[in-house]
Amino acid sequence: MRGVAGFLLAVFLAAAAVEARAQSNADIAQRWGLIGTWKVDCRAPTSRSNTAITYAVRQGQLFMDRSYGDGQDSSTIQSATAKPGGLLEIVTTIPSISQTRQFVFTKGPDGRKRAMSNRDTNTGAYTVVDGKFTSNGNPTPWQTSCR
Repeated sequence: MRGVAGFLLAVFLAAAAVEARAQSNADIAQRWGLIGTWKVDCRAPTSRSNTAITYAVRQGQLFMDRSYGDGQDSSTIQSATAKPGGLLEIVTTIPSISQTRQFVFTKGPDGRKRAMSNRDTNTGAYTVVDGKFTSNGNPTPWQTSCR
């Protein structure tokens, strides 16, 4: 009987691994709650200090669209990975700055999100570590979903 149980467990684990790999970036972002527009203050106009960041799915592909009020850009998200502790990691190449960036977000109990890490994957240089800007040590701001 142990042989059959072991076999069934192996089949179950293999199926779970295939299912985990089969999740698309869009599926992972949707499940985490990333899809939509995020700002520090949804009531205030979009600006350089209140950037609107929209995560959207178009033709099955996950995008990050940023609007600054006086400019905008769009990039395809190359990977989205759910991490332990409820974190979400995304990697995207941002054409307007010619950089591939890795972001790690956390979500608060109220649904807001904030960047815990932000780094250039080519140079390894961080702009955010442990939820603080490397330039001044200030905490990253919480962003609200503006649905």
